[in-house]
Amino acid sequence: MGVALLAVGGAFASTVSSQSKSVLADRQGHIKVGSTCTPTQITCSNVFNPQMCSDGSNILYDWNGTSCPLPLYKKVTP
Repeated sequence: MGVALLAVGGAFASTVSSQSKSVLADRQGHIKVGSTCTPTQITCSNVFNPQMCSDGSNILYDWNGTSCPLPLYKKVTP
C-alpha cells in the first residue's frame, strides 16, 4: 500500500513540476532599441535553445521590470 501511494505521489509531483517549468519558461519577447524595450505579442522561452527568439528581423529579450538585458530563445513545442 505504501509503495502504491509513493508511486502515485511521485507521478503527481512530476506532472506538477513539468507544468510549473513550462509556465516559468514562457516569456513575452521585447524588442530592444538602445535602452528602450518594446513588448511584442511573441511568446519566447528563457530555456536555452540554439535558436534565438525573434520577430523575423530582431532578436527578442526578456523584460526584468526596468530593462531587457537577456536574450530569449525560440519556444520549443512538444
